[in-house]
Parts: sequence; structure tokens; C-alpha cells
Amino acid sequence: MNHATRLPKIQLGIFSLAIAVAIGCCVLTALFNEKYFLAIPVGLAFAYWCLVDYKSIFFFFFLLLPFSIEVELPGGLGTDLPSEPLMWFFMVSAFFLLLWKARKLPPEMFTNRLSVVIFLHVLWIGITSLLSSYPMISLKFFLAKLWYVIPFFFLPLMLLKVDDLKKLFKLLLIATMVAASYVMVRHAGMGFAFEEVNQAVRPIFRNHVNYAALLVLLVPFVWALYRIEKKLWLLFALMFLLVATYLTYTRAAQGVLILCIPMYFVFKFRLMKIMAPLGIIVITIMLAFFINQNRYLNFAPQYEKTITHTKFDNLLEATYKLEDISTMERLYRWVAGFRMVRERPFVGFGPATFYSNYEAYTVSSFQTYVSDNPEKSGIHNYYLMCTVEQGFFGLVLILVLILTGLFYAESLFHKLAGHENRYWALAAGFAIFITAVLLTINDLLEADKVGPLFFLSFSMMWILGREDNKQEAQAHVSPPKHIN
Repeated sequence: MNHATRLPKIQLGIFSLAIAVAIGCCVLTALFNEKYFLAIPVGLAFAYWCLVDYKSIFFFFFLLLPFSIEVELPGGLGTDLPSEPLMWFFMVSAFFLLLWKARKLPPEMFTNRLSVVIFLHVLWIGITSLLSSYPMISLKFFLAKLWYVIPFFFLPLMLLKVDDLKKLFKLLLIATMVAASYVMVRHAGMGFAFEEVNQAVRPIFRNHVNYAALLVLLVPFVWALYRIEKKLWLLFALMFLLVATYLTYTRAAQGVLILCIPMYFVFKFRLMKIMAPLGIIVITIMLAFFINQNRYLNFAPQYEKTITHTKFDNLLEATYKLEDISTMERLYRWVAGFRMVRERPFVGFGPATFYSNYEAYTVSSFQTYVSDNPEKSGIHNYYLMCTVEQGFFGLVLILVLILTGLFYAESLFHKLAGHENRYWALAAGFAIFITAVLLTINDLLEADKVGPLFFLSFSMMWILGREDNKQEAQAHVSPPKHIN
């Protein structure tokens, strides 16, 4: 008896049908010279995979994430392949999963403070999209926001348990190390030159900033894995990520890793109640100082001295001397952004519309060699972008979202004292903190290498809290009485 006859009849039938469909599609492709027929067996195989093991597709996404490539589409549109199509799939399938599991899901999954703040953040983006100066552009941004929030915050609440987190981040770590090794080998062939780093990361990463962001966001999770499992390969992986981050020559990524050291003590000694209002007060005073009597004009650069640097040490020196072109181009756009806020402080110009509106608000004395903005890039400060595009309420909501996450991480870290899950809580808090710092000079939250990990960090904390509550409930259940 051969092996095929021992297969269950249903599996054998499915296998035979799949072979028949594949052969049929190959024949149709040959007859009509249309490659689209080949997509049919691929689609059917994917549908079968969904029915058999839906959760594994979610893990598969993180295995592919570091290799997702930005692709330009006809009509001036762009997407990230294969990550964004999978996000669309997760967004749609999450609704069906929600309907299927509706009776089994606890109400607090949608009423806890993390869910409420994220819901308000997304809702306000939807409202300002309807009031936008370019409604179609803003609605596209709103849809993009949904395929980050639904798959990576709400879907994990229905799919994952704490034990799944180890598998997920190990897959992401292995994939990232492979991608980073590719980049480092290419970069080594270029002598690890600073001016070649953007060339070295392509085509896998858009630029060295996106590459560095993925590396630094992964660091706290690898640290958590090492603290839990104490395996030598995880320590090696952590060192590898730190070296790779240094070789990205990205100031923000290197700086935020240093800031994580004092942030650890903020979490450890419950200092968020002091540091959060203190930080807001300091930033408010600084902004008031520069805006009052237009003092920001005193910091306008000398056009001929604002240049691109080809050595990292020269770049660092130029940064504090205000002679680096990327720093001064940010100021050029920030000044325009502040002037835009004055005109529409309540609902803003609409999500994703900064580029379409900002030229009329620029100040020529801040202009640099790249101010014509051929890449059509944004304002390079997510908080100012939210204020420009969604008004002050949009700014308040993103700040409340980040602060809620940081306070939740601090509280959960102490609640889980003595349990290994506290390292996951701390890692999630660090990921939110790292993202918050990176957003001060970048618009990365809707980037496929950043957004999934940011919203997954919020979901992780709720999953950790849910498991801890279950364990507490089980511990308080009194044992049954024995009858003599």
C-alpha cells in the first residue's frame, strides 16, 4: 500500500483538486498568454491556509516584514510588498473573526483605556479626513491607519497569548538578522562609508532611517527574550543589533538607545507622573520662546554653509552648528508647519495633506538646496504633522496615546514583579518610548517597519494584563471541599 492511499479521503480529495486546478491554470496561461491565471492556484492555496491555520499567517507576516520592499505603482501610488497586501487581508479578515468570536470576546477588550484612546485617535483622523482640504488624499491615509491599527492592535487580542510572543519575535529577529547581514555585507564592500549607507540598505529598506528604526525597535524585545531564556545566541543577537544600529549612522536611532538607560529608571522608580508633565512644560516653554516675537527667524541658516556631509563625525558637528542640510531642511518645513497651524488650529488641513499645502507657508530665509523636495517627503516631525493636519485635538490624542502606553507599561511592570512577563511589559514600554522619540524628527508611524511594532506593543500589554488577571482569579478560587 503506497503512502497516498493512507491519506484521509478528504485530504486526498483536496490534494487532487489542487493539482487539477494548477494544471488547468497552466494550460490556460499557455493558451491565452495571460499570466493572471497563475494567480488562481496561489489564491486558492492561501485560502486553504487561512482555513487550516490562520494564526500562522500572522507569524509569517513578521518573518517577511524585514524584506518588504517599497514599490511604485501606476498613477503615482506606492505600496510595500508583500507587507501591505497582507495588512489589507488582516484588516478584512479581522472583521469576520470578530463576528465569529463576538460572543466569546470579553467586553473589556474594547472598553479598556488602551482601546478607547486608540479608537479616539482613529476616529478623529476619520473626522478630519471628511473636513480635509484634499478629502481623497486624507481618506486614503485614514484607510492606511485602519490597516495598521486593526491587524496589530485588535487582531492580536483575539489571536495571541503570551507564549505566542516568543515565537513571533524570534521569527522577526531571525529575519531581521538575515536582512541586516545582507546590508552589512554590501556596506562592507563600500568600506562602511557614511555617504554609501542609503545605497547599501536598498532595495530592502527605503533608507537608512527606516532600517535603523526597525533595528532599535527590535532591541528591547530581544533583550526581554534574553532575560527570560538566558540563551547565548540571544545575547549575540542583541550585540549584533547594537553594532548594526551604529553602522546605520542614524543620529536619532543611536541617541534613543542611550535615552533608554534613564528611561529604565523612570519605569523602575515610578517616575512617569513626574517626567511626563515636566517634559510637556519644558517643550511648551521652548515653543513659546521661539514663537514669541518671531525669535525663530534668528536661527535662519546661511544658505551657502548648509551642506550635505559625507563623514558622520562632520555631520554630528554640523548638527549642533546648524549647518547640516537635513537639520536645516527640517527647520524650513517646521516653520511652514507652525504658520499653517495658526491658520487652521482646530481641524487642520486634513491627514496627509502637508505636502500639498506647505509651500505657500514657507519662509525663504530658511530655504536649503533640497527645499524643492523632489521626494515629496513630509514635515519630519509627527507631532507637528498631527497638529498641522488634524488640529490641536489631533496632537493631544497622539500625545495621550503615547503617554497612556508609557503609564500602562510602568504600572504593568510593577504589577508583574517577580514574574518573567514583566520583561515583556518593559519591552513594550521601551518600544513605545523609542517610537515616540523617533517621531520628533521623522514621520514613521505609518511606515511598515515601525507601525506594526508600535501598535503591537499596546496589544501586548493588554494580553499580558489579561493573562495576569486570569492567574489571579484562579489563585483566589477556593478548592472544593472533600466529603468524608
